[in-house]
Amino acid sequence: MKTRRIMINALKNLAKFKVRSFLMMIGIVIGILALTMVVSIGLGAKNQVMERVKKFGLESLMIHARAGATTSQQTSSSQQVTTLTLDDAAYLKREIRAIDEVAPFNRKGSTITWFEKSTTAPMFGVTPAWAYVWNWDAAEGEFITEEDMNSLNRVCLLGPTVKRELFGDKDPIGEIIQVGNVQFEVKGVLVSKGISPSGGDMDNRIKVPLTTFLRRVANVDYLAGIKILLKSSSDVNKTAEEIRSLLRERHNIVEGLPDDFIVTTPDEITATAEKISGTFNVFLALLAGISLITGGIVVANIMFISVNERKKEIGLRKALGANRGDILNQFLLEAAAVTLLGGIIGVLLGVLGAKIMNIVMETPVSVSWASILTGVIFSTIIGIIAGIQPARRAAGLQPVDALR
Repeated sequence: MKTRRIMINALKNLAKFKVRSFLMMIGIVIGILALTMVVSIGLGAKNQVMERVKKFGLESLMIHARAGATTSQQTSSSQQVTTLTLDDAAYLKREIRAIDEVAPFNRKGSTITWFEKSTTAPMFGVTPAWAYVWNWDAAEGEFITEEDMNSLNRVCLLGPTVKRELFGDKDPIGEIIQVGNVQFEVKGVLVSKGISPSGGDMDNRIKVPLTTFLRRVANVDYLAGIKILLKSSSDVNKTAEEIRSLLRERHNIVEGLPDDFIVTTPDEITATAEKISGTFNVFLALLAGISLITGGIVVANIMFISVNERKKEIGLRKALGANRGDILNQFLLEAAAVTLLGGIIGVLLGVLGAKIMNIVMETPVSVSWASILTGVIFSTIIGIIAGIQPARRAAGLQPVDALR
């Protein structure tokens, strides 16, 4: 029997027994649907990680103050860390040649009011270098200047989210807002930055001169962190070690005691984000795998039932000249066809499901040809594997026994 005839007969049998074909197909559809969504979500998460790392900067380092230890005492994790200072920032820039610029900052949560409207947002005390180091300038108005720093001016820049919640479509520049107990004049509106590497809204922030923040708002002389821009991304890991060494020396931390700061590199941000998304994707992949295995078992069982029901048909074909290979190929093609069709349907539903998740749950997804090909190839392979034993049984039937 020619291959073309075998394929036609296989498709006719699938069309003839629609319920049986549907039952074989449903497990594959669910498994491929889940697999397509896993691949799409995984690619979306990976792309999101890379976008966030780009926002942080591939040539950047971040130093955060944290509870650590000094020569005199172990600092409790609940205590405020006060060892990171403006002098540290200036010293690092002066001593490490690989550093291009530093942007020290401090921050605190704040309630911002303008007449009867109010909102809450983190307040950041920053220097003029912030705009260059973070590539984050004013979209409207003017950024913080050295004059603002020297004169402790009470001026601020609003993130787009804060501006929208307080002023709507109104131009906020020149307006006076209340931040805590201090009044500030709105000097500008920041460029929109979207989501931060840690997942927060970077537009829901307010920036003020660092000196004003330290003296008039928080009344402290220490920093929350320092962002460092390097001259080259190739110097990141080496410079991170230099920073650790210099800061331990400046903070008088003896050997064996932990740092009172954290130095974060782009590689560490990427590794952390990928670990989180990877764990989630592994879990989803296991579910998809279980669904596919279950679907394959269902296909095999129904194919065995089909062989028993079609014994006379098999016997008649063998009596008319069909050989063992013809019967084997027909049943394998039936299994492959039903799972291939199930795979295609599963891919389409998976893409649709991924798009819905993206819209409803704001889950990052990226549908690619890889996810589509993966679904189609997996479904076809499962169909062939599931159909091997039933096809062998059908091919091994003797015409005399089959026609009884």
